[in-house]
Amino acid sequence: FFFDFLPKMQHWGQGAAKSFQTPAAPQIQPISSLSPFIGRWWIKARVIDKSPKRTWNNARGQGQLFSMTLVDENKDAIRATIFQEGVDKYYDMLQNEKVYIFSKGTVKNANKKFSTLANDYELSMDQNTEITEAPDDNTIVRQKFTFVPIASLANKEKNSNVDLCAVVAEVGEISTINTKAGDSLKKRVIQLVDASEAQVELTLWQDTAEKFDGHSLPTNTIVAAKNCRISDWSGISLSLGSQGSLTVDPDVEQKQVLEKWLASHGGQPTVSTQLTTKGGGGGPGFDERKTFSSLRDEGLGVRDDGKPDYLSVRATVTHIRQENMWYTACPDCNKKVMQVTDGSGLYRCDKCEKNTDASFRYILSLTANDHSGSQWLTAFQDVAEPLMGIDAKSLAQEQEKDPNFTSNLCRNLCFQQYVIRIRAREEVVLDEKRMKCSVMRLGKIDFRKENELLLKEIARYGVAA
Repeated sequence: FFFDFLPKMQHWGQGAAKSFQTPAAPQIQPISSLSPFIGRWWIKARVIDKSPKRTWNNARGQGQLFSMTLVDENKDAIRATIFQEGVDKYYDMLQNEKVYIFSKGTVKNANKKFSTLANDYELSMDQNTEITEAPDDNTIVRQKFTFVPIASLANKEKNSNVDLCAVVAEVGEISTINTKAGDSLKKRVIQLVDASEAQVELTLWQDTAEKFDGHSLPTNTIVAAKNCRISDWSGISLSLGSQGSLTVDPDVEQKQVLEKWLASHGGQPTVSTQLTTKGGGGGPGFDERKTFSSLRDEGLGVRDDGKPDYLSVRATVTHIRQENMWYTACPDCNKKVMQVTDGSGLYRCDKCEKNTDASFRYILSLTANDHSGSQWLTAFQDVAEPLMGIDAKSLAQEQEKDPNFTSNLCRNLCFQQYVIRIRAREEVVLDEKRMKCSVMRLGKIDFRKENELLLKEIARYGVAA
């Protein structure tokens, strides 16, 4: 009897196993059907507006995250945020404009403070989320842009967001700033120009700033910038925040318009209007050249509101002071630290309230001359290290081996011409007013560009070149 019944048992068992197996092909559902009340789900969506990675460190702990917008074939969108180990797993994999299948995430009520999408829900994901790239059959719409001419930014409201399609005219070096909260932020300033013949400064932050390396970009690279925030800092400037995105060589019609404009100008972008006049925070507003005598003659750096002035000077570095060229700093906050006396070799950071290893950071004093005079300048880490061509710790080590190493290096670096971006502000030290000039950027002279600028200056006086 048992052996007669066995085949039936095996048949029932096989049927039961099949009923619990995950389907070979996921059952894709629309984003509009997602809610906190459904179980397992799969969506197929295009990634747009991927944000840089962000970190936090507070009383509750520390962690990391990044966000993105997902759009499906019905043009419905939902905001998704990936946390903690999921960032390490998926940040590099997920790319703007590519299509993926997503599953295993938490659907929750949307926080409208961080999302402007017309969706009551958002997705929270981590390392357990399943994401696989899917073939792009073009059934899902691509990111929509509402491009405006750069010249029209003068008529836009401060803090409003705009989309631009433009040619990259200049890429600044990456730098680091410290916030009041003690966080370090990476930034890079680029110059954009379009067919309206206007140029504006755009600041990139964090991962976007690090990855946008001008040395690897071809000449006249075209980019599409989404959600750039307008600022009145230094005239008109833009900032690409966490809700923005930057696409190189975008697949948009405006790109063809720019390519035709470039071709009609011999491949050289023409600029008749510079919207960013001073280049706040070390970026270029770089086309106007001043002289050191301008500090005195125009009263630069002496303002009732205490804010600094910025100027670009074509000058020759004539001297680099070799005393106190660097300081020992906390690797977390970059504040000066002092070595503890317990023989551990560690340093004490009063700001972070801990003992730590120290990093070496430059703080150079140098003089530069132009035809109008000379000026003492201070160059900090982000400018000084590229100038010196060696990090501060290695310089200290080489100096111990060879007492003449630093003097020989400084001698070789002097009497070379640079375009120097300076922040000037008058400060009071021991009841004495002093002009403090900090180098925000220093670059070797591009003689072709300098000649073009001189010709423009000549043309202002109505003199034929």
